[in-house]
This record gives sequence, structure tokens and C-alpha cells, in this order.
Amino acid sequence: MRIIAGTARGVRLGPVPNGVRPTSDRVREAVFNSLGQFFDGGEVLDLYAGTGALGIEALSRGYERAVFVEINNRAAGVVRENLVRAGFAERGEVLRGGVEGELERLVASGRKFHLIFADPPYRIPPKEIGDVVDRLAALLSPGGRAVIESRHPPVWDTDIMKGESRRYGGTFVTFLERSEEHLVKLAICPGSFDPITVGHVDVINRAAHIYDHVIVAVGKNVRKGPRLTVEERARLIGKVTGLMENVSVEIMDGLLVEFARERGATVVIKGLRAGSDFESEFQQSQLNRTLYPKFETVFIMAAAEHSFLSSSAVREIASYGGSVHGLVPDEILDIVQRLYVDGQAEKSNKG
Repeated sequence: MRIIAGTARGVRLGPVPNGVRPTSDRVREAVFNSLGQFFDGGEVLDLYAGTGALGIEALSRGYERAVFVEINNRAAGVVRENLVRAGFAERGEVLRGGVEGELERLVASGRKFHLIFADPPYRIPPKEIGDVVDRLAALLSPGGRAVIESRHPPVWDTDIMKGESRRYGGTFVTFLERSEEHLVKLAICPGSFDPITVGHVDVINRAAHIYDHVIVAVGKNVRKGPRLTVEERARLIGKVTGLMENVSVEIMDGLLVEFARERGATVVIKGLRAGSDFESEFQQSQLNRTLYPKFETVFIMAAAEHSFLSSSAVREIASYGGSVHGLVPDEILDIVQRLYVDGQAEKSNKG
């Protein structure tokens, strides 16, 4: 076995230990043809390293450092010998241990890699390989890639990783990268929520089933003169959404696009009750995209039974002492009834 290209091109690697299945020169060359011939720095992780040929080839082609994980003591010694042969002894780190345990330690230490190789023994079942793939996302730098060699294409559960498999003789090579789509599964559901209604809760709950996390952004909304303070409104929403694990409540002071940009969110959720809502929301959506081009608006249609419901209607009913049962969540029914009646009485007395 020899290094194919780069600064160590032509260097002969040490003898292959018994029981180790090295990546053939043909497959290794095909892998680097797909990844790119040469690189400008970065760190490589070579799992089930064997002879270390993949990681050393990456060092030869421009990567700065490489970490090799190998459980077999003799094979780990061959990796160290090959690093010396190639002139990379100071740029390689050999970890002797099982892949699962070393992965946990690397994740815990916050290490990140631009390229990860995994060439497990063929006797390892696809499900176990899939479990390893699920963990690789936590170790990949932004834009990083992972390459998996196996007898059969691996099956993984996480949607964070996406990729494709190619066959070279009896070997499948799967090229993976972090899915950028996963990074946008944070959505913001903004509003004054004065007060929050069952219609709002329905939209928030449905959004929470689509996105990884939903931030309910409670605006101070001074221009409209809300009945309750923003802190009071946020507390009411917190009581209602407390059991929704992927929903949080924050106070928003300022432009929605700046709030979203600071949190790395590119999606805003808006509930629509009727066609009349769409016109104003459409204009707002266009303005938001002018200010923040990555910002997308997703509309969720109100359930038919909530199409007539609005916070202003609830305020008016409550202010005259009417029952708002069924219009606001049961958890805050008494609080809303009291706060809005009391608030109207105080307003009348001041007048």
C-alpha cells in the first residue's frame, strides 16, 4: 500500500496486520476524487483506523491534523509507524479504544472535525454502523463531511445527516454531511397575545409538531396599548404551554426580524383565520424578507371552530363581565376573567 497523492505521494505503508481489511487503493482514490483532490487545513477523524491509510492520505493532501481510533493494539502500532514513514508523526494522534467509547469522549470534549472516515469490519451489522452515523453529526464542523465504508449501505435514524451511497465492487461508500435543513427547524410564533386564546394555542401546538423548537415571541406592542403588561401576558402563555416540551416563551422588544436574526431563526409562523387576514400578513411577509432575505413566513390555517376568534373579541366580552369559557384555555380562564374585568373597571374609574 502506498500514499496516492500529496506531499507523501509514493510513500510505502507498513505491512497490514492480520484481521485488518484495508481500503483498497482503487476505492481510496475514488473516495478522494469525490471529496476533492487537495485541501487547505482542517482536522480529520479516522475511525476503525486499521493501517491509518485514509487519515494519512488526507494529511498528505493538505489536512492539518488527524485523530485515529483503533481498538487493536497491533494495528494502532502500525498507524503510528505509518505516520512516521509519511513524515506526519507530529500531526497524528492515535487513540487506542473502542469507537463508541472514544466517540463519547470526543463529543464530551467538544472536538470538531472537517472530515470523518469510518471503515468498520464487515462483520459489524448495519444497525450498529447506523448508530455510529447518528453520533457523527455532533462531531462534524459546519460544512464537514463523513465517509462510511461498509458491505451494505448503513441505515441511520437521525434526519440531521443526509447523503448518498455508491458501490465499488463489493464495497459501499456512503458520503454524508450535516443537513442544513435541520438548522432551520426553529420557528418563531409572534404576537401580542392580549390575551392568548384557544386559537393561538392550536396554532402553536401544530407548529410544535412541525418544528424542532417554537419560540412564542410576546411583543410589547405599545402602539396598540395592550390591557396587560408584556410580563403578565408572557406568564399566561407560560402556564398554557408549560407541558409542550419544545415550546418556549420570550418577550420581544423591537423588530421581529432582529429578534429572529439574533436567535438564528429563519421561519415565522402566522395563523390565518380568513382571507382578510392574508392581505395584511402578505404585506408584512414581504417587508420582513426585504429586511431579512432568509426569513420565510409559514401560514397555518385556523381550525374552523376558531375562525371567528380574536383577542379583541375576548377582551370585549371579558370587560363586560361575559363568560369567555371555551375562548381561552381552561388553565387561565379565571385569571383572564378577573384581569380583564378589573382592568376595564380601573380604566372607567380613571375616566
